[in-house]
Amino acid sequence: MVEFHGDRVYAVNWTQDLMPELLKGIENAMARVGEAVKPPATLIGVATLDLPEHLVEVEATAII
Repeated sequence: MVEFHGDRVYAVNWTQDLMPELLKGIENAMARVGEAVKPPATLIGVATLDLPEHLVEVEATAII
């Protein structure tokens, strides 16, 4: 079993109305590893990430 702690999400051009779409993406990712869905601990809106096609970056600690 894997536990995720201290997750931080960076999202390009973030607005509150994007939350349902972000949570759907988190739900899909967590389903792959068999974990329950929870909103990010920290959500930071940014202008850009390292590449233009990257829209979301997730920083998390996994305890295996």
